[in-house]
Amino acid sequence: MRPVRTDTFVRLDTLADGLLRRMSKGDTALLWLRSRWGRIVGEPLARKIQPTGLSGRRLTVSLLDPAWKKPVEATLPELERRLAEEMPELKPRITLKP
Repeated sequence: MRPVRTDTFVRLDTLADGLLRRMSKGDTALLWLRSRWGRIVGEPLARKIQPTGLSGRRLTVSLLDPAWKKPVEATLPELERRLAEEMPELKPRITLKP
């Protein structure tokens, strides 16, 4: 009997999340993204912006607090980088909707 290597085990929730992410298209991709939004952008920013639409690679994000428009615009390149890491198959580009 071969010994079991413990360094190759992956948590089931991590594996399932990755599988769901790769399978997500269209509306299901948006649902997956919404469910992980706070983790992806950080909780403080998640209270100011919300993903509202996904069409192809274009992710529409609604601004919930108009006073945050400039700070959010300044973070868009970083948010797109994070999204590309989370969703490498899609690499969404963000459109900010006031």
